[in-house]
Amino acid sequence: MKSTLSNRLPIIVLGIPSVIYLLQVGGLLFSGFITIVVCLCVVEFYNLKSEEGLEPSYILGIPLTLIICYFYNQFPYVDGVFIVSALLLLIITYLFYEMFSGHQKPFYNISITLSGLLYPAFLLGAMIALRNWDEMNGGNFTISMVVTVWICDSAAYIFGRLWGKQKLIERISPNKTVVGFIGGIIGAFLSFYIMDQLGFIYQSLTIFDILILSFIVGVIGQLGDFVQSMFKRDAGVKDSGKLLLGHGGVLDRFDSLIFTSPVVLIFVLCL
Repeated sequence: MKSTLSNRLPIIVLGIPSVIYLLQVGGLLFSGFITIVVCLCVVEFYNLKSEEGLEPSYILGIPLTLIICYFYNQFPYVDGVFIVSALLLLIITYLFYEMFSGHQKPFYNISITLSGLLYPAFLLGAMIALRNWDEMNGGNFTISMVVTVWICDSAAYIFGRLWGKQKLIERISPNKTVVGFIGGIIGAFLSFYIMDQLGFIYQSLTIFDILILSFIVGVIGQLGDFVQSMFKRDAGVKDSGKLLLGHGGVLDRFDSLIFTSPVVLIFVLCL
């Protein structure tokens, strides 16, 4: 237990203030940070599938990931012709490459390579566009989302440890409980509500808006955690990587945000 805490503590002490700072600064610095995170997530996702004997294309996946992040960085002023042309040409080139490569299971290799672009690149990359949209608020809306995800995860863990008995989806994540899941939703609602009442979120939110955001973070975000657990269980591993010491891999830390970010982006664009 002490060893686990000592491994986790440096990431917590250094990581949380650093992420908050980058969220406040925004711009290219934040976009660059998320781009690096997304690329690491794609690599970890491909590594998980490599454990199953598949051969996803890192050579194609990373350039396409960079193009997707560039697309989000240019939001809402997007050069659509360039983006679509580059994506299509790279995909066609990869299909020809896979045909001549002699790899086993080419269909599965292609499917996994493109899946890595949808999850997590296309989903998590939405954080860049969300922060660009939030420029008028100084990043406070995006900060509130990230902080709420952290509070939701913490509340789910505490509620689950103290009162959780009935498992939620035991075959995928045996430690997650119904009470913990409900606790996470309550934590998400209280987080958004308190920050809104304190005036931290400059965007005017109604109680209905807060309920929707609480559902996005508390329900969709937590289910995103289950999706990542499903992938890890399928690969027969505990963590997606070891880069973050006791916290596992980058995918393990951003699994909730992978699903929360694009749905929150859709929500704010509909405001």
